[in-house]
Parts: sequence; structure tokens; C-alpha cells
Amino acid sequence: MKKPICYLFIFFSYSVTAQNEGQLSGQLLLNSNVFLEDKDIGASNTPQYDNQLFGSEDWLDLNYQLKGFDVGVRLDLFNNSNLLNPRDSYSGQGLGKWYVRKQLDNLLIQVGYIYDQIGTGLIFRSYEERPLLIDNGLYGASLKFKLSDHLFVKAFGGKQKNLFSTYETFLKGTALEGYLEIGKQKSISLVPGVGFVNKTFSDEQMAQIINTVRNYTPSDSVGLNYNSYAVTFYNTVSVGPVVWHAEAAFKEKDVYFDPESRRQLFNGQTTLGKFRNEGGSVLYSSLSLGVKGIGATVEYKRTENFTFRADPFVALNRGLVNYLPPMAKINSYRLKSRYTPATQELAEEALQIELRYAISKKLKVVHYFSNITDLQGSLLYREFDTEIVVRKSSALQWTLGLQRQQYNQEVYEGKAGVNLVQTWTPYLEWFKKFSARKSLRVESQYMSTPEDFGSWLFVLTEYNIAPKWSFSVSDMYNVDPSKTRDLHYPRVDFVYIRQANRYSLSFVKQVEGVVCAGGICRLEPAFSGFRFTLNSTF
Repeated sequence: MKKPICYLFIFFSYSVTAQNEGQLSGQLLLNSNVFLEDKDIGASNTPQYDNQLFGSEDWLDLNYQLKGFDVGVRLDLFNNSNLLNPRDSYSGQGLGKWYVRKQLDNLLIQVGYIYDQIGTGLIFRSYEERPLLIDNGLYGASLKFKLSDHLFVKAFGGKQKNLFSTYETFLKGTALEGYLEIGKQKSISLVPGVGFVNKTFSDEQMAQIINTVRNYTPSDSVGLNYNSYAVTFYNTVSVGPVVWHAEAAFKEKDVYFDPESRRQLFNGQTTLGKFRNEGGSVLYSSLSLGVKGIGATVEYKRTENFTFRADPFVALNRGLVNYLPPMAKINSYRLKSRYTPATQELAEEALQIELRYAISKKLKVVHYFSNITDLQGSLLYREFDTEIVVRKSSALQWTLGLQRQQYNQEVYEGKAGVNLVQTWTPYLEWFKKFSARKSLRVESQYMSTPEDFGSWLFVLTEYNIAPKWSFSVSDMYNVDPSKTRDLHYPRVDFVYIRQANRYSLSFVKQVEGVVCAGGICRLEPAFSGFRFTLNSTF
């Protein structure tokens, strides 16, 4: 703890003394939870509910620009946090990231923690999702060289961040990307690219793998190698209102753990889960069209054995070197987003289509369809959604729609022997603007399903006084429960905004379910208590 604070103090002190020459900016994000046990909804049996009662996460970013240099640091503090593991408690503090960046003519140099990607991220993406405590920054160095006005190459190397340390695997990568205009009046644009990533296990990691697989029977033997390679080819073509992106990624043999594979034991029995050493592939394409009054988007993805991690012994959302785009709509309504499918790294074939059109200036319609299966065709997720927006005037708007979902809870949540969740969810939203500053929004949803917890009713009322105040009250009610008695999950929110500071205080009772951020999902237990957040920029 002493070194990060020392570095932060030196950085801040220098920034203040040199403020006449440079520019200092930053952000403070603070999340605090007060845990109030509620055994009826399952909010219990974690360290926070048992004895800690309070938890928080804090991030302080400082960025400074001086004479062509960009310098930044971030201090992270966790106290009884449940972000790392929702069923456990984590406390720690330290330097979350630092970087120094400098542009030298056509060359951009950066050292420290690097956040970047190749293509759409199929073989490499270093990124951050704070709601799930995912920070896959690359601790190392990167170079980006501009070969011409329409062509650049970049290269990087380092180790992936793991909280306040790094994984032992060393990553190296490079990408070449260009821009080209062709055709009459240069009406067609192309953005082609190719990328390559190499992953090398350390001696310690390899020894750990060998000690594990040496107990396998001959039928489950695994060939091991220190290095694995991945390559991707991608291109985006724009022709007037049509944009088509296509990308194909391939991975050579790579050691990874497959939790669904069966392994034979020496006594003739079998057990679930084993290491494998196989290659994989991902094919991804999106096609979009936008003309007056009509918009359409089609996406397709096929994934086979494409788990690519900095450590084969970590699972879920940890140690991911790459990023596979989600193939389901990010729903903002509470009940519509209750069942959200997580991306499957080993076997997934998915298609999603969205069609938007305006019948008139006052009437707009959106149709959405998503279908996700494994590679044998077994259904994992399916969604139909039709939404109609009626704008009576600039001050009055109605939104109504109907969603149909089929969700494989056994795959996405690991609940063995349960039926496919099938839902019907009609929803309605009314928005009224009373003046330039005051508005009211009311939304209601009903989810009909006999599976999981049963059917739900959700109602929310939100009143806004721009630009400072927002108040909302909602309740999620288990109207036809299948597991417990009917329960209410109320929520009350107060939000106050003053200049660049946003304060939020909430009382929350939240049902167990899947929480997603940026297409990355995980199952979280129920929550009961108060939440306070502060987001301040300067």
C-alpha cells in the first residue's frame, strides 16, 4: 500500500506545481453497500450479511498532459466487496493501473497498463467492466506506427492484469489495418485488417498443468505445448447505406479446461471436466442497412473451442485474453433483461436480426429476433420482441411491446435438471413532459412463466426535475411463485447532480439472477440493503 500512495502523491504533487504548463483531469467513482439480511428472498449466508454489514469499492483516476506526454494512474480500494465473488468478501488496495504515452511523429509509444483490441476482439481485447470487477488490462508496452495516411501497424507485449498482480502467461501480438476508398467518386470504403497473437505459458504454469494431467488415463492423455497462436482476418465494407463487417479467427492447439467433457478414471468410472489441447475457430459477421425511415441489422456468429485464457486454471470471467461479441439484445427494462444469455466459448451458433421502420413521424416499430444453439442444434436461447413507439407530441410518448423468450437455465446458470424457461412479457411505458425541467415516466411489465421463480409483475415511477434531481420508486412482485411464497422486491432511488458530481442513494431488494455488463454475464445472489454511489469528474 505504501508504494502506490507514494507514487500517487509524487504524481499529484508534480501535477499541481506544473499546472501552468499542463492539464490535470480525473474521476472519482465510489460504490458503497449496506447489507440488511432478508432470508425470505435469499439475501443471507455471506460474510457481509453475517457480520461485516458494509462493503465498498473506490476508484480514483488521475490523468495529466504535459509537453506531448500523457500520464495516468488509478488507485483502487476494496473493502468487504462482493464484486469479485458475490458469495464472498474481498478487501485490498493498490495501484490499479498506470501508463505513460507519447506521440513521436508517426510513432505512438505507450508503457504501463494498455487497453486495446484487434478487430472486434476475437483474438485479443484488453478492457474493463467495473460492474463485474473485470479488468483485463495488458501490463507491458505497445507501439503503433502510421505507415501512411491509410495504413498503420501496431505491436504489443506483456502480461494480463489480475487485480493487483498479473498472470504468468506472456502475450505478444501485432495487427496491420488499412483504409481504402474505391469506385466512382470513391463511394466504396474498405477497412481490412489482419491480427496475430502468441500466448506463452511460464515454467510454473506448465509444471502445474503436467502435475494435473499426469493422472489422466491414456484415453484422456493431453499433448502439452508452451505456446499457442491465434490469427484473425477482418474487413468492413461500406457502400452507401450498407455496412458489412466480416471476421474469421483461428486458434492453434491450446491447453484449456472443458467443464462439460467427461474423463475416464482408472477404476472405470467417469468424472465431469478435463483439460483439452485443441484448436478452435470463430466466424462473425454483421450487416446493417440504413435508409430513410428503415433500418436493419443482421448478425451471425459461430464459435467452436475458442476459450483463450491467460491461465487455464481460471474460469468464468477471469483471465480472458479475447472477447466474443454477445448475440442477444441488451434490454433496459427490468423483466425483459431478467434472462440474459452469456456468451458460450466452446460451442455456440447464433443469429440475431433487428428491423426498425417508421410508419409516420409519430409511429415507429422495432422487431427483434435472436436464436442461439450449440453446435448440435440444441436450443440455448431464443427471443422475439416487437416494440411500438407512439409519439403523440414532443411532450407525450407511449412505448408498448411484447417479448417472448426461451432460455436454457441448465447451461447458463448451471442448474441441473430444470426445464427450459419460457416467458411471455408484455410491457408498457408512458412518458410525459410537463415543462422544460419536469417530466414523469411510468413503466409496467408482466412476465408470465411457470418455470424458475414463476411469474412476475414490475411497476416503476420516475420523476425528473432537470438538471439536478431524479426520484424513482419501483416494485418487482412474484405474483405466481413456483418456489416460495409471493414476495415483493421494492426499490427506491434518489439522484442528485451538481455540476460534474452525481450522487445516488438507493434502497434495494433484488432477486437472484444473471447480471450482465458489456455482454459479459454472471449469476448473482439476491441483495437486500442500501446502495450509495458517487461519480465525480474534474
